[in-house]
Amino acid sequence: MPKECPAHHSQYLYHASAFGLSAEIERPVRQSVTAQAASTLPMSGGRGTSYVEKFRVDPFISFDSAYTEVGGSFDPCHNIHTTYSYAVIEGLNIADVVTADRVVARMASYSPEVGDEESEHSFDITGSHYDNLRIAGHKVDITLSTHKFHQHDTYTKFAKAFHGGEVDDLLPWGQDVKHVDKLLAAEKDYHALTGIGQRANLWARRKKTQPHESGRSYWCSAAGHLNLKEIIGPSELQGFGGIILIPKFGVVHLGEVIVHPDYRRLSMFRVQMCSSGTGSSNGPVVSTGGGRPPKP
Repeated sequence: MPKECPAHHSQYLYHASAFGLSAEIERPVRQSVTAQAASTLPMSGGRGTSYVEKFRVDPFISFDSAYTEVGGSFDPCHNIHTTYSYAVIEGLNIADVVTADRVVARMASYSPEVGDEESEHSFDITGSHYDNLRIAGHKVDITLSTHKFHQHDTYTKFAKAFHGGEVDDLLPWGQDVKHVDKLLAAEKDYHALTGIGQRANLWARRKKTQPHESGRSYWCSAAGHLNLKEIIGPSELQGFGGIILIPKFGVVHLGEVIVHPDYRRLSMFRVQMCSSGTGSSNGPVVSTGGGRPPKP
């Protein structure tokens, strides 16, 4: 009779990735910034790390340091596979308009118990935050709605809450439907908004009747509850939930989350310049997931 092997053998396929910052600049000088401090987890699990310091691409982007880590392993105490991904950027400066001392993106995912083929993965972004985030000189002191994603940690839970109106404050453009017309009008001055106002308008009109479609992805924001005027007072900036409009500069997206049946992806900032310069930058970004090979 063969000996029982003490090692855990499984067909589970891990997924995790992270990077500190990437960018594509079109004007005034065309430049492509590859993903900095990028880490990718092998399907077999393990650990990966990356670190970059004193990075600068004139005239728009610089940071003091960026580092990432991904990992995946089997937890014998709970009989599950665990995956994590985190990315940190320190001393961030984008065109002296978006700055932060530190931006942290964290995500963890947990598989169902081994042998359970029906349950779903759970996900958590607890620990993701901004330290001294400033936009156009204004301090944007925001606590992300990590608790909402903790509460709705599986795809099915999130989809039901999304269509039931329980998480309207996670819509990227915020939950105030009165702002939808203003967002549509703003597309004339902010080309980076193209299509977003239309999406917000469709959602406002169809959210009560639109059925849940299995396998569909959801675009949302952990900063969707942000009331910019309440935080910074009167200013020339416009806020629509996690979307902030900066005159003669462009658009900033905060805390974007993609919820997919097989994975989740968190982007702490996405900056789209559409005025004196044209281009976009994105970071820190983390993603986790995993699963077994499809059944025949």
